[in-house]
Amino acid sequence: MSSKQANLDTMSELFDTHFHLTDTDDISQILINAEENHVHNLLWACSSPDKIANYLEKLAAFSTIYAAVGVHPHDAEKFENNMDQFRTWSEQEQVKAIGEIGLDYHYDHSPREIQKHVLREFLKLAKERDLPAILHIRDAFEDAYDCLKDELSGSHPFVVHCFTGSPEQAHDLLDIGATISFTGIITFKSAAEIREAMKIVPLDRIMFETDSPYLAPIPFRGRPNQPAYVKHVIEFAAETLELSFEELARISTENAKRFFKIEDENDLA
Repeated sequence: MSSKQANLDTMSELFDTHFHLTDTDDISQILINAEENHVHNLLWACSSPDKIANYLEKLAAFSTIYAAVGVHPHDAEKFENNMDQFRTWSEQEQVKAIGEIGLDYHYDHSPREIQKHVLREFLKLAKERDLPAILHIRDAFEDAYDCLKDELSGSHPFVVHCFTGSPEQAHDLLDIGATISFTGIITFKSAAEIREAMKIVPLDRIMFETDSPYLAPIPFRGRPNQPAYVKHVIEFAAETLELSFEELARISTENAKRFFKIEDENDLA
């Protein structure tokens, strides 16, 4: 094992800042697997608005799983301007962010103008509720950048999750206040440009995630992803950034807790 890889006996606690659930998932088993890999904090990102209430009820039983609520750009056309419902959900203690929201012009499952309208409405909700925003941006950088710059004005926290852009795009996002989060994609041979982008992100504005059940990192590529595997993402990132695993684990977890306003038990003592 490389000196920069994880020693499970001394590992810092880890935070998977973005994962999804399916109706067949065993949440208790997901947590067991995660905790065996020192992943002690997880944030579930809404991807099925019609199931938010059900999932929030299930997740309420697990103190280390937090939540975000929003409308994914794929579902923007289905949004019926029922912002009062999202406002109510966002008031629940476990909800720490608005998302995932954004623009996706790769699949165009919803008309682009509707995507932009819905994104702007949820950015306004994030500001109203003083919650950070979680952004999905795919093949839509310029329009997403304009929405973020207009609505947040560089003064409100947001994270671009599963970043797959260029160093230049990362630089532009950082200039308007972004935190940037990376997935197992950084372990793929084809992801050289994304790794270069990761190198320019200040260490106090970097986070890591699985986006499970998608995008399992090497050596698990081709299998369903899970929050436990964020350890492998951080290991690989530490090697790339020439840091020790323990240092990057500590920094990224501190970043996530600060970003999502999660207080350590030690801070409350």
